[in-house]
Amino acid sequence: MTKGTRRARALFRVSSLIRHSAFVIRHYMKLLACGVFLLVAGIANAALEKYSSLVVADKDPGERAPSNAVRVTYLGVNGFQFETGGHVLLVDPYFTRVGLWSAALNQRIESNPDRVNEGLKQVRPRADALLVTHAHFDHLLDAPEIMRRTHAQIAAGPTAIRLVESFGISPNKCQIVEQGSIRKVGPWTIRAFAAQHDRLFGKVPFECNSRPSPQSSPSGRRGRGALGKSESASQPVKVSDWCVGEPFAFVKEAAGKRIYIDSGGVPGVSPDRRIRGVDLAILGMALPDSRQRFAEAVNQLRPRFVLPSHQDDMFAPVSRGFTFGKMTNFPELVRESKRKDLPGRLILLDYYRPWTLR
Repeated sequence: MTKGTRRARALFRVSSLIRHSAFVIRHYMKLLACGVFLLVAGIANAALEKYSSLVVADKDPGERAPSNAVRVTYLGVNGFQFETGGHVLLVDPYFTRVGLWSAALNQRIESNPDRVNEGLKQVRPRADALLVTHAHFDHLLDAPEIMRRTHAQIAAGPTAIRLVESFGISPNKCQIVEQGSIRKVGPWTIRAFAAQHDRLFGKVPFECNSRPSPQSSPSGRRGRGALGKSESASQPVKVSDWCVGEPFAFVKEAAGKRIYIDSGGVPGVSPDRRIRGVDLAILGMALPDSRQRFAEAVNQLRPRFVLPSHQDDMFAPVSRGFTFGKMTNFPELVRESKRKDLPGRLILLDYYRPWTLR
């Protein structure tokens, strides 16, 4: 055996050892990551039980909502049903629960009719209106099908309306809202306020690519920030096609109660200064940005009750039960609420367990 051959064999053995070591390291890193994930998931599963003293619910979930109160039902993610005097409002109803990898890899997604059907069994068969805070898939994906089944009209920003109309929903069932819009629906007075979406790693997820003039809105109607008419005929396909659009917060008034709801925000930007002294503040808390503005939002709104929303694992089916999302931090909200003596009673709602705001 020549000296060159021995050297080549030695280099081959060393190279093989390095490749094997790298494989072993990657294998154990994967196992470690899986272990950490399962540990976090296990902690999350027990989290709602840990805060059972904060969970509110009616004793009789089948009881009709009285005319002098508002019954609130949590549908998951940022979805809610509000009832009073036989009239129903839906906000951000979403039952499909697209999987984590589909969202992360920007894959094709569509509304899941089976999950929508199961979700709608938990709400009233007819709704007066459906409000949407912004156009991301976890707020809007199921809206066209829900509108068809509940006969609800929709009120949302121009981009959300464009996306809904692309599924064949009549423009007569759609109303564009703008900053300061006021709408009467049965006993409800609904006011819309411009809001901001929280950032993920410094950037708003799935921002819209184009910002045409205000004249370029669905069906030729005026609306700020809508996508252009040239895009209005195509249905969204991938996750990113459900771009954020124009975020809104809503104040709903009925039965002598005022309810504020948004889906998140950014630190340093409080809710509109005209909104103060609400009965219930529902604040989106999915990401760190929203948590950083929690105290300033609560101090501005001065609510009787504070309900952090958008905290559950939006990628897990509702059938698994409520689990906190991996990027949420409800314990910190509890600590901050006590440390700063924030106004309002902090509460939680479980899936499909109604609670009456009196």
